[in-house]
Formats: sequence, C-alpha cells, structure tokens
Amino acid sequence: MNSFYKIKKLIIKKRKIFSGDKSISHRLILIGILKKMNIEVLNLLESNDILITINLFKNIGINIYGPINNYIFISSYKKKYFSNNINFLGNSGTSIRISLSLLIKNNVLIGDKSLNKRTMYRIIKPLTMIGFVIQCKKNFFTPIIIIKKNNFGLKYNLVNISSQIKSCLILSSINSFLKIYIKEKKKTRDHSERLLFFKKKSFYLYVPNDISTLSFIICYYLIKKKKFIISFNMNKLRIGILEYILKNNVKIYFLFNKIIKNEHYSKIFFLKLKIKEKVIFSIEISKMIDEIPILLTFLINFKKRFKIYGLEELKFKESNRLELMKKNLFFLGIKIINKKNYLIFKGNSYRKNLFLTYNDHRLFMSIFILKKNIILSNTENILSSFPKFFFYFNNKNNFYYVYNK
Repeated sequence: MNSFYKIKKLIIKKRKIFSGDKSISHRLILIGILKKMNIEVLNLLESNDILITINLFKNIGINIYGPINNYIFISSYKKKYFSNNINFLGNSGTSIRISLSLLIKNNVLIGDKSLNKRTMYRIIKPLTMIGFVIQCKKNFFTPIIIIKKNNFGLKYNLVNISSQIKSCLILSSINSFLKIYIKEKKKTRDHSERLLFFKKKSFYLYVPNDISTLSFIICYYLIKKKKFIISFNMNKLRIGILEYILKNNVKIYFLFNKIIKNEHYSKIFFLKLKIKEKVIFSIEISKMIDEIPILLTFLINFKKRFKIYGLEELKFKESNRLELMKKNLFFLGIKIINKKNYLIFKGNSYRKNLFLTYNDHRLFMSIFILKKNIILSNTENILSSFPKFFFYFNNKNNFYYVYNK
C-alpha cells in the first residue's frame, strides 16, 4: 500500500512509505511451521525483532529465503530438524512469547542484557499447565531451556491482556491437535486467528502498513495542523488511537476500505483536529497499548487536563514504559499525577532536556517528534520496529524525504 502526504496547498506529491505491520510479520513466519505450504510475503517489516524471529525458525529447520527488499519466501515442505540449539534473541520478547510452544526440546533461548531482566512468567505459567517442562533463571528470567514437551488439554482464563500469550496457546493447540479453551477478559488483536483460516498449499500476501508505526506520522502532522493521506491496516482491535482521534471532531475522508486475506486495508485523508475528549478509559487502552507513549507526547501539545485509565500493562513492555514516560513528561516540565489505576496530567509548553530512553524504541521515537532541541539516548533502538524512522524524519522541516517515482 502507498501512503501520501501534502507538502503545499495545491500540490500532492506521492511519497511511498514501506512499513509492514510488525504483528502480522511475526505471525506469518510462525504459520510456516504449522502447515505444509509456500508463503510469499511482500512489504514485510525488516526490523531487528522480525529478523530475530526469522533466524530462530531457520535454526528449527524451516526453509526461509530472504528478506530481500521487504520480500520473503517461506516453505515448510522439507524441514530439517535440529536439536540442542542456542538461540540469541536480542531484545525481542515478542519472539519468545509467541514461538515458545513451537520450539523443539533442548532448545536454549537467551537474550541481551535488557531481555534477561524481563520476566516470562505470563507465558511460562500456561505452558507448564499444558505439560511443558521448562528450566529458567530465578523470577522466570532468560535463559530458558525446554526440557520436555507434554501436551494436555487446558481451559485457561487469559487474565493478562496479551495477544502474544493467546497466539502462543493457539499455535500450541494446532501443533499438538489437543483442545485448549481460552477465555479473554478483554478482546486482543486477532491476526493469528485471521491468518490460520487459509487452507491452500500456497498464498501470497502484501502486509499492510502498521498503525503503531504510522501513529508517529499521524500525531506529528496533526500537531502541525497539516493535511495528509495515509494507508494502513484497519483492524478493529488495533485502531484505538484512531478511534480516539475520531471522537475529537477530526475531519477525515475514507478514500477506500477493502478486505484482503481477512485483513482490512484503508486509506484515509486527514484534514484537521480539535481536542475534545479529555478522559480515556481502560476499555480503550487495549486497542492502543503500543501507541500510549506517542499519545502522551501528542496530548501535551494541548493546554487541557487529561485523565487516562488502565495503563498497568505498560509495565511489561520492552521497559517499564509507565514509569519512564512519567519521568520523561516530568523532564519536559509537565505536571503529572500517578494514582493506582489512572494518570492525570496537563498539557503545557515544554522545555528542552536530556532523556534516557534505555532500550525502548517507542519512547525514543515519541520524544523525537517534538523536535525541541531535545537530546536523546539509545538511537539504535529504532531498529526494533521502525528502521526507516530517520529516513522519513531526516530534514529540518520533518518532511518525509522519499524518492519520487
């Protein structure tokens, strides 16, 4: 899909944006181990996290060719099974949580310094209930070793709002032919369920643009009051930030909305926005949990008082995003109050400062778009999800510098 934006009032220049959906890219690789089929994928996100998942499944024996220019070919007809592999996963917790149930026994998973301090209790718990014997460090830290795999049926109440845990259990059920009943407290993204509908021997898929990635572009242009056109994956469980924008009397036009391979493709023309909704409830947060950092930096540009519920899940991301975003807003000069289940802050003029974003890519990109002589650490983190971030934000005016064709 091509995305465009407007530079001058009467001229629209076509600027291609390639940023495939990260969640779909992860799951397409996993489908290859479950079914005997050939999968061709275009516009695959070539980020560090996706490359780690690709290398992980190459070690298991899946034939994967690419990625080359956002194209990848996956074939599972001739698998070469290996054992006693040591797999380095960098900072990709997603790769562990989604694929842990599909790995062969005696596989060792180890991460970098940051990942080794993130607990994997939420995924190890249901797998041990199924019958997995897993060895790990204290507090369920990596490295993780799969000692034995027994598969039993399970009825599991998904207390944590995590599509990754749900996907892991679904894939385990399909791989073992045993029934696993999952009850969700709140609906989470359903890309795994959509992709598993395909029963053909081969299929081709163009991955739509990622709303989580394009949220940086959307928020930047709404702050600058620019008109622009953009296309992305319009999954109803992923568009929480768009739903919030629509509540604020934004003027938009849907140029098209199609369903291709069970996924929604949309192109929208954004005109202007006026902030009206000052309270965001927890039921809305599950649809935009990854976009919370950019949403917070977006809202501080408006001189209003905001209240947000249900941010507890932010503690279990690449970092404790809730704590780090509070610190970042404080360094910007924003008054912020954090209660047990909600956050209160008031938008105001912010000041320049030095920010430590640690190993969290979304914190870096969220603060970067403010462009107020801010100094940020850990620039390399953008490679995890948006490797072309500076390619689109690389000149003084923050226009997307992309080749015209």
